[in-house]
Amino acid sequence: MRHAVTIVLILGLSASASAQDRTSAFVGGSVSAANTANRTEIAFAGLFGYRFSRVVSFVIEATVVPDVHSPFPVDSPFIQTANSSTGNTISSSSLVVFPGPFFSNPGGRIVLFTNTARIDIPTTSSRITPFFAAGGGVANVRRTADFSFPFPPLPAIPGLPIDIRPITQHVSSSSTDLALTLGGGVGVRVASSLWVDADLRIFRLFGDEDRNLGRFGVGVRYAF
Repeated sequence: MRHAVTIVLILGLSASASAQDRTSAFVGGSVSAANTANRTEIAFAGLFGYRFSRVVSFVIEATVVPDVHSPFPVDSPFIQTANSSTGNTISSSSLVVFPGPFFSNPGGRIVLFTNTARIDIPTTSSRITPFFAAGGGVANVRRTADFSFPFPPLPAIPGLPIDIRPITQHVSSSSTDLALTLGGGVGVRVASSLWVDADLRIFRLFGDEDRNLGRFGVGVRYAF
């Protein structure tokens, strides 16, 4: 009887290890909190990957931050983003005595396409697997804002009201540049082919204005 139990346990462990070692394709998606320019927005991601062994997988991933409120990029040193309620602008060389041009209502979105190598760290547990990922790709950043140019105050004329409103124009900027990513997390197997992943990722976006984007979220992954 004791030998029979031992044989069953060995066969069970061998089957479990064989299931973990098998190659397979998988798909998944996640919802995350993305932080950039000291603001936190919601992000969505979808992925397709192929597992070559128990340790190494190759993953193609798309991440979308649909609503970004970071400041609009300003190339001129004499035009800086100002508070739309006051319109006060300070240039890099002097103090402007009347309200200068300013940006308001910032918006935009970020789309990232990355290829990553995922390394699963084997453990004694068949359900919990830590992992880390590294790779690169491209990022498309689109930003929008309202550009307002107020007129300087005119001397008051008795009996003649003067109300000159600022000229406002909607402007946009778009760029596609290199992006690198590094991160890791832990996967929990909840069914034979279904996993829940907690993932922390850092993206480095290169361009006219380099920036970091942090993403932390939870997703599901299904292996075929």
